Amino acid sequence: MKKTEHPFLGHSKLFFAPALGYLLIFALFPLALSVYFSFPSLNFSSYIALFEFPELWRVILNTLIFSFGTASISTLLGLNLAILVDSMKRGRRALTLLGYLPYTIPFTASALIWTTIYDPIYGPLNYFLSLLSLPRLNWLGNPSLQIYSATIVSVWSSVPLAFIICLAALRSVQEQIREAAQVDGMGAWHYYTSLALPMSKGAILTAFLMTLIIAFGNFDLPYILNSGYAYSMATLPFLVWFEIFYQNEVAQGLAAGVLLTAFVSVFSILLIRVTTRGGGNFRRRVSLFFRVPDFVFKALVYVVSFVTLVFLLFPVYWMALIATRAQSLDFVNPPLLLPLKLDLSPFVQTAQQAAPYVVTSLAVSLVAMAITVLLASPAAYSVSRFNTKWLLNLSIYLYALPSASFVFGLYFIFYKLNALNTWLALMISAPIFTVPFSTWILSNFLSSLPRHYEEAASVDGYSPFRSFYEIVLPLIRPGLLATMLISFIVSWHLLLVPLVLSQTPYEFNFPPTGSLTVTIFATYFDPNSLGSSVGYNVWPQLASAGVILSLPVIALALYTQEYLLKGLNFATKG
Repeated sequence: MKKTEHPFLGHSKLFFAPALGYLLIFALFPLALSVYFSFPSLNFSSYIALFEFPELWRVILNTLIFSFGTASISTLLGLNLAILVDSMKRGRRALTLLGYLPYTIPFTASALIWTTIYDPIYGPLNYFLSLLSLPRLNWLGNPSLQIYSATIVSVWSSVPLAFIICLAALRSVQEQIREAAQVDGMGAWHYYTSLALPMSKGAILTAFLMTLIIAFGNFDLPYILNSGYAYSMATLPFLVWFEIFYQNEVAQGLAAGVLLTAFVSVFSILLIRVTTRGGGNFRRRVSLFFRVPDFVFKALVYVVSFVTLVFLLFPVYWMALIATRAQSLDFVNPPLLLPLKLDLSPFVQTAQQAAPYVVTSLAVSLVAMAITVLLASPAAYSVSRFNTKWLLNLSIYLYALPSASFVFGLYFIFYKLNALNTWLALMISAPIFTVPFSTWILSNFLSSLPRHYEEAASVDGYSPFRSFYEIVLPLIRPGLLATMLISFIVSWHLLLVPLVLSQTPYEFNFPPTGSLTVTIFATYFDPNSLGSSVGYNVWPQLASAGVILSLPVIALALYTQEYLLKGLNFATKG
C-alpha cells in the first residue's frame, strides 16, 4: 500500500533551512577553515612536521588507550548495572538516579576532585590500597601511570551514559516476551544471554561507540590532570590546543586536528550505520556453549554493581565532604572519611569569587538552550516527517566531532568580527554542540507521533508552521524538556571553547564585557593548571569550585530526571 504523502511536504525546506544555515556557517565553515590553514604551503610541510614530531606516536597511543579503555570498561560496567536495575522489582527509580548522577558533573569538576583522590600522601585512594596491603602509587606524577589514571576518571564519567542507554534497551523488551520467558522457566542467565542482550545489541554497540567518541574528543580531563603538560598524558585534543594556542605552532596543531577529525569520522560513520539502520530488533534466541548457574550469575551482577556504585558515588561524596570542612582536616594521614565539623566559610568565599563566572555560564547556557530548541525542533520535524535522512546523518556526524575540530575556526571568525571575550561569541558557539544532538533526539520523539494530527490540522486550514508550533510541539513536550535540559548541561560543561574565546571575567556591565565561564574559574584552584591563582593545594576551595560548577546541573537534573532519562533513551530506537 502506498504511503500517504505528508500534507506539508512542499514546505520541508523551510523547516530545516535555519538549522542547516547555522551549521554551515558555525560548524562546517570553521571545520573547513581548520583544514585550509593546516596547509600553509602545498608541500604538506605541516603534516610532514607533525609525523616527524617524536612524541606524536606516544600521543596517538595515549589517545587509543584513553578512548578504547574508557569505552570498553564503561560499557561493561554500565551494562552490568543495567541488568541489575532491569531485574529489580523495587527501588529501580532510586538506583537509576544514583547510576546516572555522575553524568551531570562536568569533566572539569570530575578532574579537579580526582586530583585530590589521587594525592600520593593524603588522597583516599592510596589509603584504600594500603588497607589491602598494596603499595602506594604516584598516580599523576609517575609518567608510566598518568594515562591510565586519566582513563579511570574518564570511565567514571562515562559509565552513567552507557548505563542509561543499556537500561533503556533492556526495559524496551516487550512484556509478552518477559512473560513467555517466565512461563518457560527461564532463569536470569538464560533470559539475558539468549533473549534480552541479543535484542539489545544495537543499543549496546551504540553505548560503546558514543563513549568511545566522547573519550576521543575529551580535552578537559587530560588538560586538568596533566601537571606540567607532559606528553606522557597528552591526547590528540590536548595536542591540538597545546600546539596552536600554547606553542604557537598553528599549522602543525591544525594538522593534528585534522588527524583527530579523521579518526573520529570513522567511528561517527559506524554510529550513523548503527543508529539509523537499526540493530535492536534481534528476536532469535542465542544458545551459548556454556551455562552459568543463576545464583552465581546474580551474585556476580550484585557484587560488580555494588563496586560500580561505590566507584561512581564516592567521588561525589568526597567532593561535598572536603568542600564543607576546614583545610586543616584535609592534610592528615590517614584521611578523614567522615564529616567531623561543618565549615562553610571556604565554600561561601569561593562562591562569592565565582559570581561573575557563574553569571556568564548561566546566560550563555540559557541562550544556547533557546537557540537549540528553535533550530533543532523544526529540523527534527523535517527528518521525521519529510524523510530528510541526510540531515540526520549530518547531525550525528557533527555531534561526534570533538570541539578541537572547530575551535580554531571559531577563534578565527570571532577574531575577525572583533567579538573575542564576549558573551555573543560563546552564545553563538555553544549550540554547535547541542543542535546536532538535539535534532537526533527530537527526531525520535517525533517519529513516534501519529501523522493524523497534522493531516487534521491541514484540513482545518492550518498553515504548516502554525500546525507545527500549535499542534505538534505541545504533543512532544517531554522531548522538548529533555532537549532543553541536555542543551543546558552541555553548554554549562564547555571548557575548550571558552578557554580559547575568553580572556577576562564578566564585569557586571552592559553591554557585557568579559566572558570567562565557571569551568575556567574552577581550574584556577588546581595549582598545576595554566592560569591557576594558587601555588599550593587548597582542597576546600578546589572542591567548592567543583560543587559550584556541578550543583546547578545536579539540581536541575534531579528535578527533571524523568525527562532527562527520556531524552537519553533515544539509543533504543532505530
